[in-house]
Amino acid sequence: MKGGAETITCQDWYRVRRGEDQIAWGRASELQGLPGVVFSERAHAEWDFLEPRQREALAGHLRELVADPFGALSAPILHGGQRRISHLDALHVIFTPDLPAGPILLSTIRGGPVLDPEATGPAPCV
Repeated sequence: MKGGAETITCQDWYRVRRGEDQIAWGRASELQGLPGVVFSERAHAEWDFLEPRQREALAGHLRELVADPFGALSAPILHGGQRRISHLDALHVIFTPDLPAGPILLSTIRGGPVLDPEATGPAPCV
């Protein structure tokens, strides 16, 4: 990651804010095999749209983020409060470390081929 804060697009910022509203976090969930990562409802839906190889790569990346959320794999988001961004190939992961030693709160996964469940309908069968 680069040093310093990063910016995100207006559209992504809107999605992040919407993904962190009370309704979405009221339906937050964890996935088996990913302890320490709490998915917002939006992030969970976006996870469902990932290809199996992307899920596997992202799972490893998320485990590294849980181990060191403020490390070299992430950067703060300009004007984003505690939110941070991490990049894995074409994917942009926006999360908030839940301090002091709790999980990371995953807001949204952006990028890649199709990651907009609201526009495309239910996730493809895998």
